Amino acid sequence: MNEQEGYSITPAKKRIYSFIDIFSIWVGAGIGIGEIWAGAELSPALPLLTAIIVNLVGHAIGNFFLGAVAIEGVETGVPTMVLCRGAFGVKGSALPSILNYVQLIGWTGIMIIVGAGAMNAVSKEFNFGNYYLWVLFFGLIVTLWTLVGPEKWKGLEKLSAFLLLFLSIWIIYVTLHEHSFHELLSHKATGDIGTMLGLDLVIAMPLSWVPLIADYSRFVKKRGAAFYGSYIGYFISSGLMYFVGSLSNVAFNKSDPISIIVAYGLGIPAMVIIIFSTTTTTFLDIYSGAITYKNIFTKSSVKKQIVIVGMLGTILAMVFPAGKYETFLLFVGGAFVSLAAIMIVDYFFIKKGYDAKELFGKKKYWYKNGYNWNAIIVWATGFIFYLMLTMQNIPFFSDFGYKFGSSIPTFILVGLLYYAIEKR
Repeated sequence: MNEQEGYSITPAKKRIYSFIDIFSIWVGAGIGIGEIWAGAELSPALPLLTAIIVNLVGHAIGNFFLGAVAIEGVETGVPTMVLCRGAFGVKGSALPSILNYVQLIGWTGIMIIVGAGAMNAVSKEFNFGNYYLWVLFFGLIVTLWTLVGPEKWKGLEKLSAFLLLFLSIWIIYVTLHEHSFHELLSHKATGDIGTMLGLDLVIAMPLSWVPLIADYSRFVKKRGAAFYGSYIGYFISSGLMYFVGSLSNVAFNKSDPISIIVAYGLGIPAMVIIIFSTTTTTFLDIYSGAITYKNIFTKSSVKKQIVIVGMLGTILAMVFPAGKYETFLLFVGGAFVSLAAIMIVDYFFIKKGYDAKELFGKKKYWYKNGYNWNAIIVWATGFIFYLMLTMQNIPFFSDFGYKFGSSIPTFILVGLLYYAIEKR
């Protein structure tokens, strides 16, 4: 892996990804225990049919943000946080970069937590259980796999995508074999969340990948392949995992992925699912964490940062429980729906015509001492607006958020505000 990785324009000879390559990466990213867990949050809190519709609509919307920024990556050849310089300024891009870096360490920790917990639960069937040993195992394997580098990921991603899709479909078959679909659709909802909050929980998942997407789409040969490969790949896999989580939670009344997996009694196949799903998702978090750090500290070593992010994620998994997943997803949504709105409006509607070379610290994106305060203030406003819509007992905002959700209103508000200010 080149130490200038992430702080240079991706040359033509390294743009080797086809549609199927980027499709496989995002299929692998979407097939994870985290998505099963998120899907379990939807139902039986919502009726299963409502949860299925929310799942499809939420991924259709969220993946649009993902695909749009993927186009920016393939057209400029630079990672996402470098792209942020076009709107936020060379120094201003450090603000979303810091938040993204923290997010990625958090995601690394969460994925190791659920992977190790699931593996520990399954391994107990073979009279062996040691959660902390499994944490170390996953921390080591995902860090080593990340060090291999983007050029070597293609083969295993395709194999992983095929195996994980096959096994996931098999899980659905087993569930529907034991419980009729009509029976599950008739299951009474608890009403713990509203439909629009459920939509926010779905949109938040692809949104959490927006700060990473160009890190990988910059290796794609063609614009269409970058958009459709990312969009379709993640739509299929993440949507399927949400469905598995919702379906299993209604069928087995188990709200976390570890219990759901153990409930199937899959044994060795379960271990394969856990290892592949954890590896093909978590390495993306670690790699992009290292690339994000390099956007802040340009002389840093990518390889060292990969080790550091992997180590911090492993330590996090050792020390902290998984916590309340719903809260984490909503926080991610609040931070990155505003970021996505600004990046998309700046690139496609204001059409600043990013010069990839100029993004690396030259005059064009220097703004006022390196900061575009218009973007920073609008971003912060959108973040606060989103969080207020998700909170309870705030006059007007709570009722509005319950009826219309948080993601779509925030995207519209931030997009219009930013466009109006920047076009003055």
